[in-house]
Amino acid sequence: MAKKPLDNFDSETIIKLGRRIKFLRNERNMTQMDVAVLLNIDPSAVRRYERGRVEMGFTTLMKFAEALQVTVNDLLYSEE
Repeated sequence: MAKKPLDNFDSETIIKLGRRIKFLRNERNMTQMDVAVLLNIDPSAVRRYERGRVEMGFTTLMKFAEALQVTVNDLLYSEE
């Protein structure tokens, strides 16, 4: 079970974050495997994050931002 350090995030925010991660990954022509390798996690975990099925800790959020070459704010507060 995933940790819950982002306690004030509701399920809608988690789903939006996952969609944003997927959008940015696709925009950069990266596969889930590419991201998984950069984050040192299983590709199925990337899939679960993108689908908004699990919450991520701040460290993982920072790793996603780094892998996708954006800021944490860009992930959390997109204007899309």
